[in-house]
Amino acid sequence: MSILGRIRDLISANVNTALDKAEDPEKMANEYLRQLNDEYYEAKTNVAAAMADETKLQQKLVQHQAEVDQWQSKAEAALRAGNEELAKAALGRKGQAQKLAEQYKSQYEAQADQVDHLQEALADLETRIAETKAKKELIIAKKNRAQTQETLQQTMSGFGNSNVMDKLDTLEGRVDDRLAQADAMTQLEGGSLESRFRELEKDAEVDSELEELKRKMGMS
Repeated sequence: MSILGRIRDLISANVNTALDKAEDPEKMANEYLRQLNDEYYEAKTNVAAAMADETKLQQKLVQHQAEVDQWQSKAEAALRAGNEELAKAALGRKGQAQKLAEQYKSQYEAQADQVDHLQEALADLETRIAETKAKKELIIAKKNRAQTQETLQQTMSGFGNSNVMDKLDTLEGRVDDRLAQADAMTQLEGGSLESRFRELEKDAEVDSELEELKRKMGMS
């Protein structure tokens, strides 16, 4: 297949559909870019060679067209000198140069047309390469965003796991029990102290009554 045929196949390929269906769109985009860059390099080389051939054909055309003009001038000069035989010979050479000039003109025009097509294909390839690069960057951005969302979802799922929450509730219950026990001990310790003071007050009252009783009975 010619370079133009391969370029047309690459450019006309439905890349977006293929990328959407691919298991790894980024990998496929890289492969497609590699193909495009390979074809671009080959197309650029072919364009340069075709342009060089076009220049050569143009030079040959100009050269043989100049010979046509030269033999025309020589034929006219021979006639002015009265030498028809020489004029005929000059016209014969002119005819040969004219045929070559026409052949080179045909080749030159065909070559120029090919160069135009190759240059158009090259420009299309450049556009497709730029589009594919942009598509690749978009794919990478979407892929990174998807990975971030998946990681976040996994993290949030971990927080919402019933087993984990149950364990946290159990731990919280244990802590509440310890706090309750500590509060009870504090209350008990406070109550014991108050009881001791009340007992002390009762002892003081009993002692006071005992002294009062002794005084009344004349025992003090």
